[in-house]
Amino acid sequence: MDFTEETTKAANILMSEATLDELRELAQDLRALAPDSALADLVEVKIEQISAEGGQD
Repeated sequence: MDFTEETTKAANILMSEATLDELRELAQDLRALAPDSALADLVEVKIEQISAEGGQD
């Protein structure tokens, strides 16, 4: 797993209609590579927003 690849993947997923499962997996991968990842923070905020809206799984 390469941090640059995961960062690019994260940006693409955040701009798409990703499922909660995809977002959770992405946040987990980013945290594994960089525990203090600001991008993982953004992914987790998106997860919270979708969940609050009664989003898809």
